[in-house]
Amino acid sequence: MNQLGQEEPIGTGRLLLTTGVIALLFAVWAYWMQPGPQQKKAPEPAKEAQRAPAEAVAAALPAPPPVAARPVSPVHADSRQTVTLENDDLRLVLDNRGAVLVHAVLKRYRERGAKDNDDLVSPLAGATERYPLRLLTDDAAFNEAVNGALFHVEQSSKGGGSASFAWADEKGNSVKKVFSLPPNGYEVNLEAELVRDGKRQPEIPLVWGPDLGLLSPEQAKDRYFQQACAVMDRSGQYERITRKKVGAGSAEAFEQAKGPATWVGVSTNYFAALFIPEKAVPELTVITEAVPAELRKVHPADSALSLAVSYPGSGKLFLGPKEYDRLKAMGGQYFRLLNWGTSSFGNAILYPVCTALLFVLKWLFGICRNYGVAIILLTVLIKLAFYPLTQRSMVKMKEMGDAMKKLKPQVDRIKSKYKKMPKDMATRTKMNEEMMALYQREGINPMAQMTGCLPMLLQMPIFIALYTLLQATIELRGAPFVLWIKDLSVADPYYITPLLMGATMIISTKMTTTTEMEGAQKLMIWAVPLMFVYWCLTAPAGLALYWLANSVLTIGQQYLINRQVAARQEAAQKERKSTPKGPSKPSR
Repeated sequence: MNQLGQEEPIGTGRLLLTTGVIALLFAVWAYWMQPGPQQKKAPEPAKEAQRAPAEAVAAALPAPPPVAARPVSPVHADSRQTVTLENDDLRLVLDNRGAVLVHAVLKRYRERGAKDNDDLVSPLAGATERYPLRLLTDDAAFNEAVNGALFHVEQSSKGGGSASFAWADEKGNSVKKVFSLPPNGYEVNLEAELVRDGKRQPEIPLVWGPDLGLLSPEQAKDRYFQQACAVMDRSGQYERITRKKVGAGSAEAFEQAKGPATWVGVSTNYFAALFIPEKAVPELTVITEAVPAELRKVHPADSALSLAVSYPGSGKLFLGPKEYDRLKAMGGQYFRLLNWGTSSFGNAILYPVCTALLFVLKWLFGICRNYGVAIILLTVLIKLAFYPLTQRSMVKMKEMGDAMKKLKPQVDRIKSKYKKMPKDMATRTKMNEEMMALYQREGINPMAQMTGCLPMLLQMPIFIALYTLLQATIELRGAPFVLWIKDLSVADPYYITPLLMGATMIISTKMTTTTEMEGAQKLMIWAVPLMFVYWCLTAPAGLALYWLANSVLTIGQQYLINRQVAARQEAAQKERKSTPKGPSKPSR
């Protein structure tokens, strides 16, 4: 026996022979098992996904090769039926003819005086039988076939419910739409698929419209009410497209916006219907169409708006109210739907003021349970916040006014002096120079009386913000006050609050100014109340209520200031009388 580490004389030969036989066998196996010529394989998606996000992979992968149309078994229903999906906030009614939405009822919202809850599907859709979420391709015959087809329906009651609609013909065309509703909220999951001639399309063209919800005759005439418009988030920027003007007898007017949109939809003052896909919408089209005279009873406007989108296949629909807290929680640019300000002024000033005012109003409403009372209390808080500034301005204005009264005889003498002279520019200039010299000697600035307008100008952002809130914030929609004011978001039907507001502004003005003001000064003092009355005649009643309360508080403040100034002047006069005019002469 050999020890470890030693070899037998024939060990090396056997090893070489065994190695050669194994190599020969591998060569023969490789020759017989070699595959024929093949195309080079593309990288597997799983390996690509390790190097890039799923969205980037989907965008980078080449489009699948065309698949030849092949006969398939038709899929359809034998009869027409509707399906209802419902949760705590929303009720959807879907029609299997075209797999469209015939009702989107908001269970927590109802127009004041209406019998039914708000429905985001316009009555115009029912009158024309063109419902939201219908198909709109470039082939009219195909659209008619799909939108008129009876889809096979499968329904589930899980959560808020779900419904799957499927249709197919023998030519390789098929459409599938799947709706699912969570237990609460206004978001609807939507999966959609379109196959044409056996080829699956990357997007499915869907339409929302015509219009959004019920349009009343009063709203159609109200210049403050925002009728349906297209809204979207494109590259992080909120955009809005209003309807085009259409003339009598016009057919349709199109306005196309290309480029990706994170979300897109249709919006009115209080509600919105949005497509929120998982991938950006590559293309959308805003359609304005004339409304025939015979359909004005259901839609009292000369035009209606529809929105066609290339839906990427999966995502959500938002069908609900434009509540601030809800939109803010959704993130992104959704809060811009409130239309509190899309300009640089709105973004920088109006939006923060609106946000603060709404927060305070809702807090006050939680205490008093009446938005009219909350507006009055808000006015008191604003008055207190501006009190130091207004107090100083109003005191100075009152003192200057009293000083001007004392100088009236001297001013009248100067005017009478130049009254008989030629009425030319030189004479007028000399008269003004003499009057200004008089004011300077007495230490009076006649323009100081105009400083009383400064607090009003500083409150203009609040005035504009409250005006915006009252007409476009759903929390204040239909909010009553007392007696004849049933809705603070619309105009006072009897114009009582605007007229009272104008009267109180005039009283306040007369308390802070003098009758000696002439020309442009007097015109400005009286023009402001008239301008506010004109604005508030058709503006929301809550706005007139705010300014009425502000004017009443100003009258009270001015009354106290007048007493304060009179007491100060009386004390100063007594002090002058009691003070010796000079040192007494020494006695001899």
